Formats: sequence, C-alpha cells, structure tokens
Amino acid sequence: MPQELDGPAPSINTAVMSAPNAGASEPQADPLVKTWQARAKASEKHWSRFHRRVAHNRAVVQGIDKDAEPNTAAYNKHRANLIASTISVVLSKVYAKNPEMSGEPTNKARPLRLFADTVSTVTQTMLEDAKLKQKAKRAVKAAMTCSFGVVKVQWQRDIRVDPVVKQRIEDTQDNLLRIEALIAELEDPQRRADEESKKRELEQALAGLEAQREVVAAEGLTIDMVRTERLLPDPTVEDIWDYASGDYLIEKIPMRRSKARALFPDLAKQDGTNLLDHATCFKVGADMSDEKPRRGMLAGVGQGGDDDPLVLVYEAWSKLDNTIYTFVEGINDRFARKPYQPERLGERWYPYFVLPFQSVDGEFVSQSLVDVLEKLQNEHNETRDKFAEVRRNIRPHHIASADVKDSHIKVRTHPEIGEIVTVDTGGGRLEDVIKQANQLTIDPAVYDTSPIRNDWEMVSGLQDAARSVVVQPKTATEAAISDQSLAARVSEFRDQIEDWLTEIAQFASEVCLLSMTPPMVETIMGAPEPVEPQMVPTPMGPVPVPGPEPAPTYEWPEQRTPETVFNLINIKIRAGSTAAPNKLQAQETWTRALPLIREMVMVIRQIDASGGDSTPERELVRETAARFDETIDVDRFLPPKPPAPMPQPPALPGMDAPLPQIPGAEPGMPMPGGPALAAPPALQ
Repeated sequence: MPQELDGPAPSINTAVMSAPNAGASEPQADPLVKTWQARAKASEKHWSRFHRRVAHNRAVVQGIDKDAEPNTAAYNKHRANLIASTISVVLSKVYAKNPEMSGEPTNKARPLRLFADTVSTVTQTMLEDAKLKQKAKRAVKAAMTCSFGVVKVQWQRDIRVDPVVKQRIEDTQDNLLRIEALIAELEDPQRRADEESKKRELEQALAGLEAQREVVAAEGLTIDMVRTERLLPDPTVEDIWDYASGDYLIEKIPMRRSKARALFPDLAKQDGTNLLDHATCFKVGADMSDEKPRRGMLAGVGQGGDDDPLVLVYEAWSKLDNTIYTFVEGINDRFARKPYQPERLGERWYPYFVLPFQSVDGEFVSQSLVDVLEKLQNEHNETRDKFAEVRRNIRPHHIASADVKDSHIKVRTHPEIGEIVTVDTGGGRLEDVIKQANQLTIDPAVYDTSPIRNDWEMVSGLQDAARSVVVQPKTATEAAISDQSLAARVSEFRDQIEDWLTEIAQFASEVCLLSMTPPMVETIMGAPEPVEPQMVPTPMGPVPVPGPEPAPTYEWPEQRTPETVFNLINIKIRAGSTAAPNKLQAQETWTRALPLIREMVMVIRQIDASGGDSTPERELVRETAARFDETIDVDRFLPPKPPAPMPQPPALPGMDAPLPQIPGAEPGMPMPGGPALAAPPALQ
C-alpha cells in the first residue's frame, strides 16, 4: 500500500532551484569505473551465447515474422503455435492466484502470535499492492521461455538515493525529475536549437505538477520484472541455485537520456555540459544484446531521428563490499552515482530472485520449455504443411491421347444446356482418346501426428485433457483427468515456484519490518475499536463502569534494527496455494468435513448455554478443519463467545441488591450524585 512520506511537500521552486550542477563541485575521475566496466564486459561475453538463445526462444513463442508484411500469411511463422498455447496452459496450472502466506514465530516460547499474524498480513498486502501476481506470472513465463525468470524486490522512498526502480509507485518525484531534465537541457549550450519547444514542455510539466494529481512522495514495496538477458551473474557461479553466493550481480537498465540526466546529476559538468552527451546512445527499439557491433547504436547525438535516445545504465550489486556501483556505457571515468550502501535490505544482500524452469546439477543454464518442445513443434507443423500441400493437389482431371490436337477439341454453347465439349476422335471411341485420371491417394499413417503428441505429453507433462482436448467433460472420470493431469515435471515446477515465492515473502517481510512505522501498519490492520463504558443502575442512578481495554489489532516493534527483527519470524507459503482450485476435490473435502463441523458447533452452543468454557472445543474444530483443508475459515461458522459475567460487589447491610463498586474506589468514597456511604462491618 503506497504511503505518503512525512514532512513538507517539495514545491515547484524547490524543484527548479535543485537543478543539476547548481553550484556543486565537479567530481573527479574514478579509476574504479574501468574495473567495473571490465567486469560487466567479461560477464556479457561469458553469457553472450545464452543471451542469443534467449532472443531466439522469444521469437519462437511470439511466432511473428517481423520482416513480412502484416497483411500476408507469411506474417505468422507457424501453422500452429503449440508452444505458446502450452505455456499458457502450464501457467494457468502452476500460478492461478496469489499465494497464501502465514507467519510462524521463530521463538515458540515467546507470545508472538499476534506479531506473526501482523507481519504476514502486512507482507501479503504490500506484495499484492506491488502487483505480485502480474510480476510473478511474467517471471514464470520467462522461466518457461528463457530458462529462468528474474524479479527485483525493493523499498521505494527517495528517487535520488534508492536503487534504480523501473516500476515505481506513481508520485510527483517523477514529475520533478522531468522538470529538472528540461531545465538542464535549456542550460546546455549544445542543445539550444529547440529552446522554444523545451520551454513549452517545461510549462506543461509545471502545470501538471501544480494540479497535484498524485501523491507528493510515496513509499512502499515495489517489484520490478528484470529481463533474463539483462541480468549478468558472476561467471564463477556454476550452479543456478548458488546465484546469491556470487561476488556480484549486474543489471543492465536502458533509459531515456533525459531521465538519466535528471536522475544522475553527478554527470553534469560545471561548464553546463553533461557527460551523458558522450555516452553510447541507442535508438528506441534497438538491439542491446551483447553482440559487437551493437545494432541500433547511434554514432552521435540526434542521429536516427530521435533527439532523446536511450542510454544503457549498469547497476552492479557487489557482495564483496556491500556497495552498489552505477555507471553508464560510454562514460569511462565517472560513476553515474557515487557508490553507496542501500539502507533497507533483508537478511540476504541481493534483491534479485531467480526462478529456473528446471535445473541441471552443476550448470547455471538448463533447457527451457521452449527448448524441449521446439523440434516437436517443427515436426508437427512440417507434417501438417505437407498434408495440406497434398490435399491441395488432389483435383479431378483427365488425360488425353497424344494424337488429339487442340484443334480437335471445341467448346460450343447451347442456350438450354450450356457448354458442350466436342472432340474429333477420327472415328474412334471417346474412351480410347480421353479418360479420367487417377487422383493422388493420401496414406493416413504418413501424416499421423499421434507419435508427436505422445512425445509432447511426455516432455511437457500435460495430457490431452489438460490441453482442453476434452472440451466438455461428460463423466466423472473425464472431469478427474482434466483436473488432475499434471505430470511430475509440472508439479516439480510448481514446487519450485512456491519455494521462490517463500524467499520473496521472507525478504519482503524483513524489508517491511525495517521500513514501516506503527502508523503505517495501523492503516492496514486497523485501529482498536474503543469499548463503550457500561451504565450500571444503582439506587443513586446509573453509574458508568469502564469496560475492559480494547484488544490490540496488531503488534509492531518500536525499535527495528536488522539484529532485532531478522530472527523473529519465518514466512511460509501454503503448499499448493498458487494452483487453480480443484472443484471436485473441494466438494469432496467439504462433504466429509461438514458433518463433523456441524456436530461440534452444536456441542459448543450447549457448553456456552450452560456457562462453561468452550475454548478446547473451538480449538478442536479449528484443528479438524485444518486437517481437511487449510483454506477453510472455520471461525465464520462458530457461534460468538458469550461475554464474561461482570463481577458483583458484596451486598450492603439492609439492601436487597449489592451496590456496584467503582474500580479503584475506597470504601466509603462518595458515589456520583450521592452522599458518602459507610463501609460495611466486614471491611471496617
């Protein structure tokens, strides 16, 4: 949930006065830049073959020939894009909804149940606000297409000091950056040719900021989808499950040069120019792969019809010194931002979470779903193309003797009959001159795709029923096959997704504990409802008696440091909670659980009516429901607990009813609206 930052909102004058290079001293060249650029280039070279395969796999799934005309049949490269449809089916099976999270205290002896429930609820809410389902499904699809998918989880607060966040929560900080970029371009002596248009853009940006349509400065959890080929792991890491133990991870981030100009003011020079003018620029939509020379690279400023090209920013997370290094391709002596240490991270250093489709022991890259199915799809489409070609060539036709000349065949038209063909056979029989030819025959075994489908099922893990060949199940058996047709490969992939989500949830809970204040938590959990005082009738009139203290709705530590919060709680993902619901299994489970729950509810009602304690029976019902299905919220069906009886004070001599005693009052203290009463003999 986006939260507005404390403190006054930045004004437009503040934004204008904080333009880059406003009296700041020019930073000196840093030799460490070339060291990190060399590491980035070495990583690009190491992963270049894999990155080319990633681009190929995306083209296979897309199924579009970009060189063909859109209005031609050649625009679609595949007769049947079976891989794309299989990815969609697998995605719906392994990630149909957001996972269900639960927090467990690490110290069972301490009463941390409310704290664990608070952390799990806050974490689930913050991840859902960050669009976890959308980003996670994209990562799952990337894993099936490219071998592994990547997401980046961070806490957004200040756009100038946070690590680069592509999917930021919308606030006015982006508008301020745009205004500063326009101011910098107006002050740049090399870019004054379009001064009038830039001034007009500046006026519109200021007008949009004045409207205050967005939160001034929002903070909250963000999730970025990182393209597979734009994450450069340490080449010394051999197994993909060890990626977090590498010395560094480098992310390649393309961005507009105008945005980079405002985001990295350290690149501005005192003479009004900017080092970004000498950075390597790319046209929008250009290929930023690792091949040299890179296609789409611009030799100079403004070429290619784009006055605001892209620059390539590298963000290196170094585990060696827990420092983030940011540099731009083409600028070899200056960091784009002074190296810094992030303020809000979880127990692990890297905010990147890698999800592989499958893993091979001792290898970082393994086959994706596209890799294992591409040949089968090509074979299937080739078989179907040849079958279609043979079918097109099957046409009724005749063969004629070589003695028959064109002049011997004449076509005449009769007004009632139509066309009549006459053949001069020279006195011979017509059957001896012209006869019907034999048509091409089709051997069904040659064009049978059943063996291909069998291989497809074994490789993909999906049977015909799962791929909707059984469109409308007619029997319980067909319905069960349709719902339970996941093979071991797909089930294993779903288990990997749940482990991956568990890591994300644990990291997010730790970041929230470090970043969120109790008022921010209260906006999610709600404030305790005040208990109205009860009016007790007395001989002197009704007397208000304070009720019990309201039960707290959340628990959140006031002092939050990594040493105190990282070991308090473990976040877990309920197994199978991301999969599509199995209606038949849910109905069967509910049919067996309903009689037991109904019987226990009747027992609880009897105990409550007799004034007994029904807590053990209530806990027994909860445990029974959890054994059947953890998703059953049994508290919805339990009767509310009766209120505890108010304690009665001792009766006074000569009074039929006892006089209520005000809590904390001494005997004989005057009651509201009446004289002082003498204490009873037993209390004197």
